[in-house]
Amino acid sequence: METAMNRVEPNLSREERRKRQKEFWRARYEEDPAFFGERESDFAAWCAPLLRAERNIRDIVELGCGYARDARFLAAQGFRVSGVDLTGVRDPSSTTSGRAGPPCEFVEADALEFLQRSPPRSVDAVYSNMLFNMDYTEEEHRELFAAIHRVLRDRGLHLYSARSTSDPWYGRGAKVDADTFDPAPHGVTMHYFSAEYADRLAEGLFAPVQRVERSEGEGDFPIRLLYVVDRRA
Repeated sequence: METAMNRVEPNLSREERRKRQKEFWRARYEEDPAFFGERESDFAAWCAPLLRAERNIRDIVELGCGYARDARFLAAQGFRVSGVDLTGVRDPSSTTSGRAGPPCEFVEADALEFLQRSPPRSVDAVYSNMLFNMDYTEEEHRELFAAIHRVLRDRGLHLYSARSTSDPWYGRGAKVDADTFDPAPHGVTMHYFSAEYADRLAEGLFAPVQRVERSEGEGDFPIRLLYVVDRRA
């Protein structure tokens, strides 16, 4: 018997899925403005020394920046950071704890639309933390990766984390596509990544630099992430 937990709305358009995603995260941030914590993510801390070691990295775009905890952390490392989020950035003039943070530029926009209207070869790195787990098909991932390749300068870096197919939450809810599950009504559709999937998306666009699996979280919500660093080919 179909239950509320495994019921999936059929044939939603891209626009309808983005609207659902936007409404979910707006409600989540309104309920708890620092839902993911006030400090930078583990992935941002892991990326920082790698970015500092690249002498040509100056301008970074963060896709899906949420309430800007990672954008502000990266700006504090000396980079020029622009943050993009579908829901808009809450109080971008300060950190979530109220302290003034480094200057960043923020845009409320869909990630793909933002990339498509950005000048080609205009940034040194594109960064995202768990954005690609959201309700994207493989075709949409390919569009995003092509758009990221377009905006990166030569030898620019694409750095992202994504919840892995070895995540303990993998497989929960109704399966809607390969490695993709809808846990409705308790969340938004989640697309889990394998290293093989990351390689497939990079093919012809990026040269793999690193693939690392790491566990994060504790207590009732442990997760496992794939950390990916690719270089514009």
